Amino acid sequence: MSKVLFIDDEEGIRKIFSILLRKEGYQVFTAKSGEEGLKIFEQEMPPIVITDIKMPGIDGIGVLKRVKEINPDAEVIIITGYGDMDSAIEALKLDASDFLPKPVKDEALLVALKRAQEKLELRIKLKKYTHNLEDLVRERTKELQRAQEQIKTFYEVSRYISENTSLKETIDFVLKKIKEVVNYDYALPLIFNSKKDNFISIEGYDSPNILGNWTQAYSIASMTEPMDMERWRSKRLPLTGPLKKFSYIASIPIVKEKEVMGSIILASYDSSSFSAQNMRFIYLMLSQTSGVIRRIILQDEQLERLHNQIKMLSGYGDIIGKDPKMQRIYQLILDIAPSNATVLIQGESGTGKELVARAIHMNSPRKDKPFVVVNCSAYPQTLIESELFGYEKGAFTGATQRKLGRFEIAHEGTIFLDEVSEIPLPSQVKILRFLQFQEFERLGGTETIKVNVRVIAATNKDLGEEVKKGNFREDLYYRLNVIPINLPPLRERKGDIPLLVEYFLKRLSTQSGKGIKELSPSAMQSLINYNWPGNVRELENVLEYAFVLTKGKIIEAKALPPALRSSGIIWSKDKIASLEDNEKKFLIEMLNEFNWNKLQVAKRLGISRSTLYAKLKKYNLKAPVQK
Repeated sequence: MSKVLFIDDEEGIRKIFSILLRKEGYQVFTAKSGEEGLKIFEQEMPPIVITDIKMPGIDGIGVLKRVKEINPDAEVIIITGYGDMDSAIEALKLDASDFLPKPVKDEALLVALKRAQEKLELRIKLKKYTHNLEDLVRERTKELQRAQEQIKTFYEVSRYISENTSLKETIDFVLKKIKEVVNYDYALPLIFNSKKDNFISIEGYDSPNILGNWTQAYSIASMTEPMDMERWRSKRLPLTGPLKKFSYIASIPIVKEKEVMGSIILASYDSSSFSAQNMRFIYLMLSQTSGVIRRIILQDEQLERLHNQIKMLSGYGDIIGKDPKMQRIYQLILDIAPSNATVLIQGESGTGKELVARAIHMNSPRKDKPFVVVNCSAYPQTLIESELFGYEKGAFTGATQRKLGRFEIAHEGTIFLDEVSEIPLPSQVKILRFLQFQEFERLGGTETIKVNVRVIAATNKDLGEEVKKGNFREDLYYRLNVIPINLPPLRERKGDIPLLVEYFLKRLSTQSGKGIKELSPSAMQSLINYNWPGNVRELENVLEYAFVLTKGKIIEAKALPPALRSSGIIWSKDKIASLEDNEKKFLIEMLNEFNWNKLQVAKRLGISRSTLYAKLKKYNLKAPVQK
């Protein structure tokens, strides 16, 4: 258990960090002043001292000087206040191990301690090596000089890699130092990932695939001892790819406490420098780097997981949003997708009910089967049953051939009944029967047809209220509402508006090639202030409107529809229909401004003439007759 002395005149800080350090396995001594701390240091001789720089009496600099006088090998970490860089620099000149600015974070303190511990361990190793070398100096002066060079390399490697977080930089530096020991002509690092089920690709080096196959590469990288050319041949390992042209090949493992991180293959035209002694030194040097390499691998993989998690938290497929309400929906999608349970999605128009239904289907075992969408509000009562269940030839006038219904088409897949509240009461009975038995008869037929279909329904109405009003069957409601999903309106998750804007602008830019990627701050504020009765669909339409009118790279507030330009106003639902009206009014204004010169209007709007003509036809706009 390593000893640590913590000196600070603030009792609260001493208590907090002493608890932290004890949890990390350190034996902690604390002192409230420099004088008390030096007394404890002389008694206990802890190898590491952490001291505040500003204290009454003997300050941190004074403690540092006295500690170094008593034990020059002790590591002293200085804690400095914000802006006290002069004192920090002076401390480093006096051989302080590190300095940490206030407020000190737990992670920063632990990293500094680890660095100090590594320096202590390295110093012990250096002393051990030096002692051994001193015993041999009288007889082997030449070997001593060479060993000193190796120790210097060992120290440089340890110091360098402890300060680096890049795997490529670490491997590059290690191979540079190996080059000073053996004259190799080719190097191939084989570094395992943390699960050891694949190799990490390192920029600037060949892929492990050049060794032929995964089994051969894994066998080489898993060896715990260096392998020279003789052992390579005895194991009948193939010389493939660039290895064929070399006369000598060696593989040196990277081992940490019997755990193999991988290996480095060295190849050369000349084997003279590949002595057993050099190979052993390289092995030890790589062993020293193994802990850092493992830490870098774990950090890189953790960063990758965090990156993917952040990406996941920003959306699910085409459903965009990181609001906690949306996060719960993403998780619910994952939880319910594997089942066959009926789902009822409720939410206002434009909230993305179909996207949620499609996401459930695409994450289910039925994802490769049909996803059939039925807009129940689009069919009158006389047609809804024939659309859902199909009909036989001759079932009614005009039924000249058999037609399969949507339930039959969706066999083994998913059917999405959008606006299910609009299904007439008589037809609801048949749907209830289908949900109970997964069977039906085509209109005009007698054959009972069984299918395997998952049903997802959606509505922008409160079905519970519709049941109370007598507009919807209570038993069907309970059959549909097995797993309810309630989508929040956009006004309840306005923090997602910037994400949605980014998503829609990217899609519009890809489609048009205009390259508009952002909104001005005032335009974004206008979007956030608006109440969005039409939800995400309305936002998409607004951005398309502004996108067409913008000629530069940034959408300004003036390009937004008039209803959104006045900030701070809460808009009611009766204003949702103003979007197309505003576009029509704007087009009339532009046409009048340019005396109905369509070419000039198209240029002003940044659209093609064909697009302009399509909009004129859409709004039935014609040039006024000249008198």
